[in-house]
Amino acid sequence: MSSNRYLLFFSPDLINEPITYRMVKDFDLMINILRAEIDDTGGRLMISFQGSPQQIKSALKYLTDNKVEIKELNEYVHKDADRCTDCGMCVSVCPVGAFVIDKETWKVGFINDKCIACGMCIDACPPGAMKLGQ
Repeated sequence: MSSNRYLLFFSPDLINEPITYRMVKDFDLMINILRAEIDDTGGRLMISFQGSPQQIKSALKYLTDNKVEIKELNEYVHKDADRCTDCGMCVSVCPVGAFVIDKETWKVGFINDKCIACGMCIDACPPGAMKLGQ
């Protein structure tokens, strides 16, 4: 069984379509919605698919056939320790607890394996210590 992460971009006319329902029902995928945003310009969905490579391939074809823009996420968040001021903003916004504060040193630690690359820490980091890369 494979697990892949994708960023899906929807136009406003697709927002009311049951696309995630189709991923489960029609393609028998286990899905995990990691982050979702919807506004008047459309939608953005960070999602993880788990299933066989053929199931994932069929689901991606369905999405592209329905004009959903797809970007496979093979980038991860990295912390630049030299830029980090240990302010803790990342700790407060991270939805998966990938950041921890050492109670003795008050330094912010980053647990890369927990990171889902949602980008919330990048947006919240005042000194710009968090970057998206490979």
